[in-house]
Amino acid sequence: MTVAACADTDPTSRTPPSAGESDANAIVVSVPPTDRASETTVVVDSDAAPTTDGALAAPVVTTDDPETRATSVTSVVDATLLEGFATDDPTFEVEPLRPFEVRVAEDAPPSGPGLDDAGSGQPTGWAAFDANLDAALLRNGNSAASVAVLIGGDVVHARGLGQRSPQFNTDITDTQDRFRIASISKTITAITLLQLVEEGVVGLDEEVGQRIADHLGVTPSNGVRGLTVRQLLSHTSGFSKYDNQFFRTGADSCDDAARTGVQRGAGGGGYNYSNMNYCVAGVLIEALTGGSYVSAAYEQVLTPLGLSGLRLANTFDPGPQEVLHATTEGRNYMETLGAAGSWIATPSDLVTILDSLDHSTPGFKPLEPEMVLLMETPTGAQYGQRGYGLGVISYGDGRYGHTGTIENTHAMVLDRGDGVTWAITVAGPYPDDTPRLESIINRAFEAAGFISG
Repeated sequence: MTVAACADTDPTSRTPPSAGESDANAIVVSVPPTDRASETTVVVDSDAAPTTDGALAAPVVTTDDPETRATSVTSVVDATLLEGFATDDPTFEVEPLRPFEVRVAEDAPPSGPGLDDAGSGQPTGWAAFDANLDAALLRNGNSAASVAVLIGGDVVHARGLGQRSPQFNTDITDTQDRFRIASISKTITAITLLQLVEEGVVGLDEEVGQRIADHLGVTPSNGVRGLTVRQLLSHTSGFSKYDNQFFRTGADSCDDAARTGVQRGAGGGGYNYSNMNYCVAGVLIEALTGGSYVSAAYEQVLTPLGLSGLRLANTFDPGPQEVLHATTEGRNYMETLGAAGSWIATPSDLVTILDSLDHSTPGFKPLEPEMVLLMETPTGAQYGQRGYGLGVISYGDGRYGHTGTIENTHAMVLDRGDGVTWAITVAGPYPDDTPRLESIINRAFEAAGFISG
């Protein structure tokens, strides 16, 4: 008997596929049949909904699905393989907002080698902040982390922790080292596309499916023809997860994945977080500008903000000043995610980008206040409620930002709504729940004396 199981999940921590294995819409688990005279194949559809208790729906017999050209993964049967599958959808829950002592943080001396100015051996201020993060994050397999804090439009603190590439050298991570930022890339994409909306190049609710399909050289499904910018950026297009395309070597590039999505189509409306939305949004930017997505992002957002060195990285090519994220051989998710999750950046870059949406601080602002308000307002909700807006997550109480998770990558950027914006990037598996970075940052702020316990 051959049992095949798959679910909507980011499976990048699992065993990579081997060349030459069969094509199926599943992770295949081969088992020696008890009766070799007959062998049955059972497949759990990759887009099947979980049961109310989180378990997969009962297996169903099916044929190959045209969504995926993924190479299968073959291994010994493991009962846990059928459990715990869940899409890494962003969550909207964070800790209650507590007052931040802005003046105390601004007046705190820069962190040193672990001692306060008096040399007492007990770190205070930013030194205590860094020491707390070091203790919290450089464990459980993490090799590096980096943090930046911006107050009133200025980066007042940045620190790198751990080693840049411990498998190859002993170089210490510094504040200019770039990490994978995963789905925080979506914020860059959203700002770039919405600036084109403001310029009148495309309408927020204009149907763009045919234009995307023409750029890709394919015929769109009926459901895709009516796609709008608003639907793509708010994850309300009806695209399914397409995780086989992005994480299971089902596609070679974002364009390749987008061709599958555009031809196969988008289903009903409603919020459904999918990397396909932002991969396709990147394709749309290219169709609208006639240039590359990266060039548009630099022209519209990054260069006016004074940022450089950000790029769409491949899965296995860390360059100078780039942190190594341990990656399972055979993966290609960085190539396929594109505008949905392939940027690398520093935390200082991230706070600068998010601060560009805050019109109460100085500096270049790529979007008008009305458009920013739309970004921060969840679809079908009111400003200040929790949910997904247009490229940013609203956490309530005027807080917004985004998280990012890929294999051995955890990142988060958050505007607290009180003039303080922070970003943190991690190379390693901890914490497995990326939004926990917010509570880790809060504990460090407490240790520094910037917020009360």
